[in-house]
Amino acid sequence: MNADNYTELTIDEYTDDIYNEACFGEPVEPDNAAALIKGIELGLRVEHLPLFREGLAERLTKLGVKCDKDDTELMLSEVKDRYKRILGKACPRTVLEWVRGTTPGTTNRLNNYELCFSLEMDYKETAVFFQKHFLTIPFILRSRLDAIFFYCLYHGKPYSTAAQMLESSEAFVQQDTVDTATMEIRSKIRDIDDDTLFLHYLSTHCYGSRQQFQMAKSLIRDEIEQIKKYIVKESVDELSPERLNRMTVFTLLGYKYDGRQEQKDRLPKRFTESLPNDVTLGKIVNDENVSYELLRKTLMLLKFYNFYHEADNSNRNVICENLMDFKDELNGTLNSCGFSLIYMLHPFDCLLMYCANSEDPIPTLYSIIVIGRD
Repeated sequence: MNADNYTELTIDEYTDDIYNEACFGEPVEPDNAAALIKGIELGLRVEHLPLFREGLAERLTKLGVKCDKDDTELMLSEVKDRYKRILGKACPRTVLEWVRGTTPGTTNRLNNYELCFSLEMDYKETAVFFQKHFLTIPFILRSRLDAIFFYCLYHGKPYSTAAQMLESSEAFVQQDTVDTATMEIRSKIRDIDDDTLFLHYLSTHCYGSRQQFQMAKSLIRDEIEQIKKYIVKESVDELSPERLNRMTVFTLLGYKYDGRQEQKDRLPKRFTESLPNDVTLGKIVNDENVSYELLRKTLMLLKFYNFYHEADNSNRNVICENLMDFKDELNGTLNSCGFSLIYMLHPFDCLLMYCANSEDPIPTLYSIIVIGRD
């Protein structure tokens, strides 16, 4: 992501209104139930926006099939036709369910890339669609699948080339260590426009999930150490390493994780899913395989706490200044990791920024989570 500035990511018909409502209304008080519920309702409203269907309708209209988000049958027919005509295969049921209105998944990324291919997107259009309409990161280039689709989309290769490369690279051995920066991999793939040479390069730069997001994991560990310093400084008791780890999650979210996956029906699902807990935070620290969504949210929560633990939000002007400084600092960190920048139509981003517009941002976040758990 670092090499491309997708400025259009933040431009759409909803973003400005949501941004103003979340960030520039009256500062939220952590004990004001009405304001907290208003924030949750804003997050739920964002979650229920038909982002995928709007993006699909916009793209099909651009391709000459005029439609809007409610033209389900027309979109289904066109997507089915495009899969057969451009990809030479039937459209998966999962993708058809997306068109009918279910939330797009991001686990099987092949579905996401194939849909973008069927919609004749280039690599930049694909990157924007992933972030705006799938609400996830494009082109994790240490992944074999992502690297192949980036290569084919960037160089304008047909889908058949991507399919052949996926098949022929199945036996590639994953590298045990990461010795090449993602930016270097991106640059190299751009420079190679020969299928044989690319596959040879991929065979020596093919990494598993554990080797991805090394920068983010390193920054998360640094941010955790900062929080632990605050915890130790403010505690009257001597803390064991195990208790200190548990208190780190409590410090981030304001509640004690009890090992169960609880339903938080009052909060947006895209806010609550992949929140860190004792187990997953330990996996990050130990450099184990974790999801992008968990890493991004954990990093954002850590930055939020460490920034506002030191910030003085004593008056309205300072609240605005700190909010903008936090947003810029957080975007810089996300960009350095290759992560999607703050996007106000993502319920997690929206609610986190809503909490930043407060005299006490950290207790405000705690209060919103407590209300959502009750």
